[in-house]
Amino acid sequence: MPDRKNKTELLIIGGGVIGVSIAYHCAEAGIDVVLLEKDQFGTATTSQTARAFRTYFPKKVHDSELAVRSLPEFRSFAGKTGTDIGLADLGLLTCLTSPEQAAEIEALLPAHRDVGVKLDLLTPAQAHEYNPWLDPATIEGAVWSPECYRVKPEMLVKGYADAARKLGARLLNETTVTGLNARTGEVTTTAGDFTADAIVIAAGPWSGDVAELAGMELPVWGQFAELLHTDPLADHEIDTPFTFHPVSGLKTMGMGKSFLVGLERISKQEGMRDIWFKAAVEELPKWYPNLDDIELHSAWTGTLDVTPTKSALIGRGEGEHERILFAGGFTGHGLAHAPTAGRIVRDLHRGDDPGVDLTPFSLATSSEHTPA
Repeated sequence: MPDRKNKTELLIIGGGVIGVSIAYHCAEAGIDVVLLEKDQFGTATTSQTARAFRTYFPKKVHDSELAVRSLPEFRSFAGKTGTDIGLADLGLLTCLTSPEQAAEIEALLPAHRDVGVKLDLLTPAQAHEYNPWLDPATIEGAVWSPECYRVKPEMLVKGYADAARKLGARLLNETTVTGLNARTGEVTTTAGDFTADAIVIAAGPWSGDVAELAGMELPVWGQFAELLHTDPLADHEIDTPFTFHPVSGLKTMGMGKSFLVGLERISKQEGMRDIWFKAAVEELPKWYPNLDDIELHSAWTGTLDVTPTKSALIGRGEGEHERILFAGGFTGHGLAHAPTAGRIVRDLHRGDDPGVDLTPFSLATSSEHTPA
């Protein structure tokens, strides 16, 4: 039709890994799709990950379930899209650092296994075998999850985007949304105006701002985040698994001849960079005594999209906002959840059962939590 370029069944706002996954899965289902990205595809939060995919999120069975459901698509990605995402074995070692924490984590293991996570409980000595840099005297034990992989997020975005285009989706970058009318489906942008039957907000840290354009409250905000790297620690590649300390939020993994170091700290407090960096410097030698006095350098600094629950918001608006679907606030875990999130949004749009309990990802659940 002559005005097709300005009309669509589904308009997606955001071209990170979540947005392009939605575009691909919806286009594959025969849905007419337009995707708008204000910068380049995948240059915001997607490019800012530790380049690792994991299926185990210790205290969040619902997050683990999304990742487990994503894994088959990662394994078949090259065959389906023609793009190699570099999937390579890494493994996840979750350290238990007190009897109380060990009891709490161990109590949840059956629920994680029920949703398909492969897990083994380890002694401190066994954990040390997986990561010899750890001090086994400082931990009570560990949980080993073999289904954790290195991955190339930029290739995942490219694969989804290229495949979506081949299926007829129209993906536009350098296009900023300036207005959104949820009642009429009209979206104004720097590249002209569009009309859509349904609108998906998947704009990462800016999802809350986009929702405000439609008068809708979506509690997603941008949180400072940083990845660090140590000085070179050896004259060979350091092959340690992704190692996570849930109490402190410390994460490490071998990256070349150094350690990549991250720290999970979610807060709206001002000046987080200085607070965060100091905490990382203090935490590292507690568990890695050989890294005392090791210099840390910034590998990446940027913004993650987070929510009060520290889990994503996925669902549909209500009342006058019923035309709006949303998938945002993945708190750095969008890479693991993108395939499943794409299928969920597709199913919600079509009125199908997504096969996943979305209660933990709902606005109602988010409203029960107050951000720090």
